[in-house]
Amino acid sequence: MKKPLFLIVIFFSINCFGQFSKTHYIPPLISAFGLVEDQYLYISTPSLVDVNFKIIANGENVIFGTVNSANPYQYNIGTGNDTQLFTPESITGIVANKGYIIEAEDLIYASIRINGGANNIGGYNHAGGLVSKGNSALGNTFRLGAMLNPLPDPTLLNFASILATENGTKVVISNLQNGTKLLNGTTISGPITVTLNKNESYVLALENYNDGKSTSNSSKIIGALVSSDKAIVVNCGSFGGSNSTEIGTQNGVTGPIGRDLGFDQIVSVEKTGKEYIFVRGVGGDEFERVLLVAHSNQTQIFLNGSTVPYKTLNSGEYSTLDGSQFINGNMYITATQNLFAYQSIGGSDNPANQNMFFVPPINCSTPNTVDNIPQIQAIGNTTLMGVLNIVTESGASVSLNNVPITSSPINITGNPNFVRYTVPNLFGNITVKSSKQVYVSYYGTNGAATYGGYYSGFDLKPEIAYSKIALTSSACI
Repeated sequence: MKKPLFLIVIFFSINCFGQFSKTHYIPPLISAFGLVEDQYLYISTPSLVDVNFKIIANGENVIFGTVNSANPYQYNIGTGNDTQLFTPESITGIVANKGYIIEAEDLIYASIRINGGANNIGGYNHAGGLVSKGNSALGNTFRLGAMLNPLPDPTLLNFASILATENGTKVVISNLQNGTKLLNGTTISGPITVTLNKNESYVLALENYNDGKSTSNSSKIIGALVSSDKAIVVNCGSFGGSNSTEIGTQNGVTGPIGRDLGFDQIVSVEKTGKEYIFVRGVGGDEFERVLLVAHSNQTQIFLNGSTVPYKTLNSGEYSTLDGSQFINGNMYITATQNLFAYQSIGGSDNPANQNMFFVPPINCSTPNTVDNIPQIQAIGNTTLMGVLNIVTESGASVSLNNVPITSSPINITGNPNFVRYTVPNLFGNITVKSSKQVYVSYYGTNGAATYGGYYSGFDLKPEIAYSKIALTSSACI
């Protein structure tokens, strides 16, 4: 009897917060047509005392630093399409030593933010970012997502990047339609198999080759299966992507009038779920998109509380829902099998201002605090406007930077157990606390660029925290 009791005590003495982790893995990214400009890594923590960390540039140097709750850390990675974070188009489809690993002595958050597409008056018309999932990112089975890129324009690029954490890791990429053309010139005729050693990376990329066909070459990456025999970490999305079909002529070239950046780090199938709540941005219906990717056959999807299936998908198939299917700015999805859920949003009603991120499922072990999102409005020296979306349980008390939110929440049609708050015009470091589980997403936006992601919602195996960081999670049986 004593031994089980001891195990229970140990279980409840450790923290269990997904993206809030002591180790973070950042696989590389890729830019289409040199769109990427300056790039930054942000690290934050709720710890009142300094937390020591190191940023390991795979195959390169190690950067040491400290961070505390009042002073988030910003690391300037560099500029252009050949940095430790970005892979040039010429080395896709081969093994490389790109990306980062961040190791800390206590729990931290880590995120990437980038500027892109500098215009002729010195500003930026693209932005992008991802939030690291910490140890929750480690897995063996992933389904890829990206923007739809419906127009055959070669400036639209979808990609996936993979980082190995052990030597001799065998990675297989399958469910890519035969005839799909990769950026490195390869034409798909079957699964791709690659072997990676610890900290090595591999980037798969597809452009929308303008061959006059209506089919989007780059969208064929959506639903692709990435599997491995040892733990890996995966980023995916679009760098030069769009869900819009609007066409115009700029500088004598006819094509999509809007494109932006949308990518994120994702989790493996066992950390996805069957229940999701999505919060709409402020874009037009066409580029406010929810993308649902099935992993199992006969996956039924239900929309906004309906008992009639909206769609039934088989393994690797996907469905998209547009802005017209949100109710009061919310969308509630349930399914009979786990789904990989991606969401594209607009920071304004402009097809040039889009973003995409990975969405967590409703999960009872999600904590009730996010502390903190660093400089919500900033990408380096570029200032945007921060917007916060908060989904929490009905009846919860919610505070923003320790000030109670007193506005009335928006009910979630189809699930009366949850509500949503949206808070615009935010600057600085952001802390959200709820008396119940909370799902926090953010985005920064200006007239032509949007970036963002989720800072909570992905479950993981527990980690020991050395300091007494006061975060609690809702109870799970």
